[in-house]
Amino acid sequence: MMKKILRQVAYQLGNQPLLSVITILGTALAIALIMVILIVYQAKTADYSPEVNRSRSLYVKWERTVYDKKNPNSASHSRPSLWLVKEVFYPLKTPEAVCVTYEAGEVLVGSSGSDEEVNTPLLLTDADFWKVYRFHFLAGKPFTDADFQSGIKKAVIVESVARRLYGGVDEAIGKQILVNFADYTVCGVVEDVNRFCEFAWSEVYAPYSSNSRANAVSAGQTSGNHMVTILAHSADDFDAIRDEVSRGIAQLNTTLGDTEVQLMGQPDDFRTQLNRKYANVYENLDAAYWKYGIMIVIILLVPAINLSGLTHTRMRRRLEELGIRKAFGATQGELVWQVLNENFALTLIGGLLGLAFSYLALWLMSGWLLQTVWGATATMNVSMISPIVFIVAFGFCLLLNLLSAYIPAWRVAHTPIVDSLNQKL
Repeated sequence: MMKKILRQVAYQLGNQPLLSVITILGTALAIALIMVILIVYQAKTADYSPEVNRSRSLYVKWERTVYDKKNPNSASHSRPSLWLVKEVFYPLKTPEAVCVTYEAGEVLVGSSGSDEEVNTPLLLTDADFWKVYRFHFLAGKPFTDADFQSGIKKAVIVESVARRLYGGVDEAIGKQILVNFADYTVCGVVEDVNRFCEFAWSEVYAPYSSNSRANAVSAGQTSGNHMVTILAHSADDFDAIRDEVSRGIAQLNTTLGDTEVQLMGQPDDFRTQLNRKYANVYENLDAAYWKYGIMIVIILLVPAINLSGLTHTRMRRRLEELGIRKAFGATQGELVWQVLNENFALTLIGGLLGLAFSYLALWLMSGWLLQTVWGATATMNVSMISPIVFIVAFGFCLLLNLLSAYIPAWRVAHTPIVDSLNQKL
C-alpha cells in the first residue's frame, strides 16, 4: 500500500510539477511560521541547563508596599529586599531549596598584573543557587555554604571570560580576579549561559554576602533588588508553598503598622512569571495562550484554503482515473483515503522543508526572533532541537492535510461514475 502511494506521488510530481511544487512550498511556509513560534516558545520555557528545574520552580520578582492601608494608592513597587527575603522566604519549610539572587549590573573585571579588562554582568547569590540551577563546571567547583556564610570573596566565571583573562579554563582556577577593583578568587569555571536563561544568566557569580550593598539588611525595609527562586520537590507542592508564603506575608504585615506588603499573586510558576515583566504590568496567561492560539489557527487556515483549491484542481485532472477506479469497485471511502494519503505525502515533504526553513529563519534573523525580554539576543540551544518539536511539526502536517484535502477528496469520491468519466465535477 505504501509503495503504491509513493509511486502515485512520484507520478503526480512528474505529471503536475507546478501544482505539486506550489503545494509543497505553501505547506513549507505555513509550517515554518508556526514552528518558529513554537521553537522560540520551547526555548523560553523548556527545562535545560542550567535552568533544568523550571517546571518545578516558583519565582518572586516583585513586591508592592502600601504605606497607608487607608490609602491603597500610596504604594511603590520594587524587587524584594533582603530583610523581606529573610523574614518570609528563607524560613519556608515546604520547598526543597530557596535561593536568592541580586543583579549587580555591569562591572569591570580584570586579572591581577594584567591590563586586560572586561565589562561583564555580575550576579550575586547564595550557596543554594547551585542546587536550584545546574551548571556544567568545566573546572573547579562552586563556592560552598561555608564560603557564603563567611562572606569570602570567591567567584565563578564563565568560559569566555576565563579564556579572555587567563587563556584557558584550568589556568583560571585559584587566580585572583578584580571585580570593580575588589579582589576575588576564581573557584570555578562554567559553560557560557544562554540568554534565554534569564534567572541564571551572567558571566561572573559571587556570594552576595561578599558585597556590602547586596548584604545590607534594614528591619522594616521591604523594597530592594533581590529575586527569589523556590525549588519545589514537585509541581504538586506549588499550592502548599503559596499558602505558606501567604501565611508568612500575613504574619509579617501584623508587625508593620499602617504599612502592608503585597506579592500580587506571586510566587509565580515559570510560564506565569514570563508575563510579569514589570511589577505593575502583567499579561494574563490565558489571554497570551489565546493570542498565540488564534495566531496559529490563522496561519493554518489561510494556506489550508489556498491548498484546498490546488488540491481541487489536481483532482479535476484525475476525475477520469478515479471514475475508472469506481467502475472497478473502489468504494468512496477507499478513494477518500487514497487522496488523503497522496496529499499527506506532499504535505509531509512540505512539513520537513518547513522545519528546515524555520531553523534557517532562526539563524538568519536571530537578532529579532531570539530577543529576550530585556532586549538582548539569545543563541540557538539544544532545547530547540528536540523530539517534541518534530512531533508537533508532524501533527501540524496531519492537520493541514485534513484541512486542505478532505473536502476536495470527499467531492471527488461522491462524483457519479458517468460524470467522472466525462470529467465533470
